[in-house]
Amino acid sequence: MVARTLLLLMAATSLQAGAVPASASLGSSDYRPSPEQPFGWRGDGSGRYPGATPVLEWSLTKNVRWNAAVGTGYASPVLAGDLIVILSEPNLLVALHRADGTEAWRKAITTAELGDPAARAVAEEYRPKDTGLAAATPVTDGSSVYAVLANGIVHAVDLSGKPRWTGFIDARQNTAYGRSASPILSGGKLVVHMTNLYAFDPATGRQVWVRTDARCQYGTPVALRQNGADLIVTPAGDVVDAADGKNLNAQIGTASNTSPVVQDGVVYFAEKEVRAVRLGAAFKDEPVWTAEIAGEVFGSPLLHDGLLFTATGKGELIAFDARRTGSAEPLFEGRFLFGEEGGAQPVAYSSVTLAGRHLFLNSLAGDIVVLEATREAKRIASNKLKDGSGAAPVFAGKDLFLRDGDRLYCIGD
Repeated sequence: MVARTLLLLMAATSLQAGAVPASASLGSSDYRPSPEQPFGWRGDGSGRYPGATPVLEWSLTKNVRWNAAVGTGYASPVLAGDLIVILSEPNLLVALHRADGTEAWRKAITTAELGDPAARAVAEEYRPKDTGLAAATPVTDGSSVYAVLANGIVHAVDLSGKPRWTGFIDARQNTAYGRSASPILSGGKLVVHMTNLYAFDPATGRQVWVRTDARCQYGTPVALRQNGADLIVTPAGDVVDAADGKNLNAQIGTASNTSPVVQDGVVYFAEKEVRAVRLGAAFKDEPVWTAEIAGEVFGSPLLHDGLLFTATGKGELIAFDARRTGSAEPLFEGRFLFGEEGGAQPVAYSSVTLAGRHLFLNSLAGDIVVLEATREAKRIASNKLKDGSGAAPVFAGKDLFLRDGDRLYCIGD
């Protein structure tokens, strides 16, 4: 089937830059998203919140500032100024005040917002797979929030919840278990990886370009700036220029479930095969090191202080020396964070996250482990909420925001 994109504009309202400069470190209480520093999947895509100073121990009765009912889903919350916004099944966008958890607004994203009958019919016929309709984490530039549903709807609202525009992607699903890749902002484009790689104008929703040869996976692309260009690197290893959609390189690495991470011009892919690749002159890929992981990996990797951390679906923490060359061996193995290895079902879908000087990883059963972000990765605390989730935590100052079952928790003292 030839993919086609139908755009249905509700309001061509101009985007305005965030009122607060986004100069503060991610994780700082002063951080505010902007077009230059958007906030979405894993914050800026790295999973790193160096400016955060969260508490390390909590429970259902200790260090819980507030919790609120938001519905279930895989999407992680996003920071949008004084609000925290989360997408829930099947189509619900909820905004809460960060200070006290009171609801600012909620909005259902429905097929009725699609003015084209053909687009509406396609969206209504879509049947969600295992990942549901609302697995993708929204992204914000400080004035708008952009959300994507698995049925092809791309929706933009302002920070009061007022719709700005609605678009639609009509493309046959190419992933067996559903759609989970989150939208990102790169080079002034809203980039959506849904079967193909699409770029939209964030102000109007107009489709700018599409690459039908950059096929999607479950993981989310990562944005970076290299050699004076804004680039997009997909989990399948495509390197695409955000300005015009030109493919600059292909298959520099490969991942299915996870997202690549980038630091100092090196792109890291970490699933069963771990690969570090430097983007050199003319965006030529230069392999740095490779390794293998025994076990299925769902969460994306984390880079910190020359170390690459990840965890398997069974909760086994694995670390590599990211500064090495050639072939690599894990610094340690057999570190099962949520009990001994056993059973066929995964216990963790979430990604390792850094806040300040500590690593955080949560399980599907509500367990959250805190470790030192060092070569030894010493366990500092083991915490427990109730129902768990596959969403990643986010941090702002002393606050930790974490999805647990159908509730969003704010952890802090």
